[in-house]
Amino acid sequence: MPFASRLAGSLLRSAVRPGPARRGIISGPPQNPLGVVGFLAMFAACLGPAAWVLAHLEEYKKRE
Repeated sequence: MPFASRLAGSLLRSAVRPGPARRGIISGPPQNPLGVVGFLAMFAACLGPAAWVLAHLEEYKKRE
């Protein structure tokens, strides 16, 4: 029985032990600005697929 209690104690010890403190949400301006390249990449990733569908809408209507 000492083996089982020792195993349970070692498993529970890691669950009870507090970990590193979590960092909270920091409000304020960004530390690293996004920049033009990042902004264009986000713009293309969000609106690119919608623009593709709208540009090829007539082709999608012709399919039966």
